[in-house]
Amino acid sequence: MAKTPEDLDEIYRSLKSLLVEFETPRPGVVFEGRSASERDFDLWSVRDLVIDGRSRKELYFAGIRLQSSFVGFYFFPIYCLPSLAASLAPALLKLLKGKSCFRVKSLEGGLKEQIREALSQGVNGYRERGWA
Repeated sequence: MAKTPEDLDEIYRSLKSLLVEFETPRPGVVFEGRSASERDFDLWSVRDLVIDGRSRKELYFAGIRLQSSFVGFYFFPIYCLPSLAASLAPALLKLLKGKSCFRVKSLEGGLKEQIREALSQGVNGYRERGWA
């Protein structure tokens, strides 16, 4: 469990490096990384698409925020693709607070790999719907 701001900084850096891996364009999938400060990082699917009859130029995918007592991992696919939750690791689901925010205080127990797998599943879900 994170006990110091330095621990949280390390968790933030580790999760940011994971998100940056998904920023790299892949065949048919383009995610753009954005940051408004040194305490946040987001990935957006950037492409013309239509969802529920509404045209969009981009769609939020995932992000992280460095908070005072945790690193928030915001994972939009779990919100817009609710069936995805059933395939996530139980340890990761325990961190879910609200609809799409996971409060990460430690990366012990393979949590980083569980987040990587969730991101991969989210990419697949977006791709299947033509959102990425």
